[in-house]
Amino acid sequence: MLTETNLEKKTFKYWWLSLIVGLMSMVAGICCFVTPVSSIVALTTLFMFVLILSGVFNIVSALMKRKWNHYWGWDLARGIVEVLFGIWLLMLPTSLITTTLVYVFGFWMMFHSIIGICESCELAGFPLKGWGWLLFFNILSLLCSFIFLISPVLGGIFILVYVGISFVLYGIFRIILAFQFRRFNRL
Repeated sequence: MLTETNLEKKTFKYWWLSLIVGLMSMVAGICCFVTPVSSIVALTTLFMFVLILSGVFNIVSALMKRKWNHYWGWDLARGIVEVLFGIWLLMLPTSLITTTLVYVFGFWMMFHSIIGICESCELAGFPLKGWGWLLFFNILSLLCSFIFLISPVLGGIFILVYVGISFVLYGIFRIILAFQFRRFNRL
């Protein structure tokens, strides 16, 4: 666990990386609501590239933090999983991608939600307000991932709604987290 004694301001120096990932997730979520069902292939392609780009940002963030943050491995693991899932989806035939996307996205959101819950609980030990909201949004996102995995047959519009809600919730989490890091960096 991070403590104030081994925590320096530079731990949160790259707070803007979380902001970028959050904004990208919010844009992806909003696109889900405005994209008609007939263009789910476009959504799938967007998801693959967002997944890879988000993974690269998380890997870069982890590597920047590795010398002074004992928990940089969470960002590294998250980034590697995202890049691998994105590349794997790019290699699948288009007809199989849409079906596979339901399960990949459900497990991806579950993975991120669990890590987000852990990160939110870690922030509870710091003199920052708002960590409860981070926990709340991650629990909501975890619930969305379970609903998504339980009812993949519904497909169509429900896929877009679940994906959109999950992206928006994850984006909100990353944006709030970025500003919490920024605020702590200014202390």
